[in-house]
Amino acid sequence: MKVFKFCKRNLAVIMAVIIGSAGALWTGITWDHVQETQMEIAKQVIRFHVLANSDRTADQEIKLQVKDRLLKEMGVLLEGADTLDETRECLQENLPLLQEKAEETVRLAGSSQAVTVRLTTADFPVKTYGDYTFPAGRYETLQVELGNAKGHNWWCMIYPSLCFEDALHPAMTEKGGKKLKGVLSDEAYDSILQKGELSIGFLWF
Repeated sequence: MKVFKFCKRNLAVIMAVIIGSAGALWTGITWDHVQETQMEIAKQVIRFHVLANSDRTADQEIKLQVKDRLLKEMGVLLEGADTLDETRECLQENLPLLQEKAEETVRLAGSSQAVTVRLTTADFPVKTYGDYTFPAGRYETLQVELGNAKGHNWWCMIYPSLCFEDALHPAMTEKGGKKLKGVLSDEAYDSILQKGELSIGFLWF
């Protein structure tokens, strides 16, 4: 009887170790897959990110005013930019103009907070735009920092475009969706249509 109990106890320990190891292995494989997919997607998109000075009502209103002004400018500037490279080049060339428009908007709002507009890379949380869910990770972005840049922020996608159809509730345009499908592998494209099944978030802001 004692031998039976001992064997049973050892078997339970062994099974727990096997299950735990398998779970850790599966988690590692899944996380690696998510990272690979995110990096593939990140190579094909440019996002737009506006960080407010603070969560004060006045600062949040300025953020939205700057967002609207720059979306209007980019809607004109990017009209002939059909590829990722063309979009990036156009944004880079027009950074001084976008900086000027953002500063002008802030001043007209009666604020003296600093403004920085740059094309850079930044970490994003999981984000859904219409039918598309993009995994958390590092993406190229046109980033606008207002003042201390500590307040709630606003973001959308510049390429493929989903910013200009509805700035309040961005959703991927049909044209943008076709562009995205054309540059991603079938697996990566299908994954972002699964509304969050790749959503392993590591950063929220």
